[in-house]
Amino acid sequence: MIRKVSEEPLKDIMKWYDYAREVLNCKINSLTFRFYLSSSENRRTIDWIAAQSNTMEWMELSSVYEESDDDLKYLMERILVSGHFKLKVKKYKNDFRMEIPGNPEWLHIENAQFLNYDQLLRLKSPIIILRESILTNEEIHRFLRSWMSCETHLELEALEISISGPDAINEIMDLPHEKTNDPRVVQAFDDYHMISQVENEIFTIERGDGQKRASVTVARLWDEWRLCLIVHSV
Repeated sequence: MIRKVSEEPLKDIMKWYDYAREVLNCKINSLTFRFYLSSSENRRTIDWIAAQSNTMEWMELSSVYEESDDDLKYLMERILVSGHFKLKVKKYKNDFRMEIPGNPEWLHIENAQFLNYDQLLRLKSPIIILRESILTNEEIHRFLRSWMSCETHLELEALEISISGPDAINEIMDLPHEKTNDPRVVQAFDDYHMISQVENEIFTIERGDGQKRASVTVARLWDEWRLCLIVHSV
């Protein structure tokens, strides 16, 4: 192990990467980025990363500063994610709105307060996790109804979204459904890293084309109630 103290870390990282790329013929395919207070430093780093590769297989972005909203948008306009994308931003400006470009296979937004119903319909990721969501019970109900009618998200595999509490399921699942305790369905929730032990009722709905079913339950995870859904074959 070699440790080196640098007075200009970003400049030295650029030099190190140029050397490694020449010797190893490698490229950047994963990115963990934390936004700092200096917007100029953020954008300088973003421009350099985007110049090396504008598509990542794995990306995690985080920030504790409200002032980083514009820098976050700046990055999202320049770098796409094909695989795993996790967004961990604690606070946004009141009027903050942002689209999620591309179709990451796994989309996880820790604070989804900026994402409204119309934006949800535009998300095309197979696996979607939305924490601290502002979507209402009625909007989640509409989303499930649209899925059942084959109007949206035919590629969906799993969905986790915040809800107000356990009773929300009654309004959301005011749809034709069956109840199940099939152990294969219970295991599927664990396979998607949602719930290791299902404690509440499981509701199953069917898509109109008869090709897929979705099983839905609720769980209290980390002091927040969430609706969990997994899609499976009939």
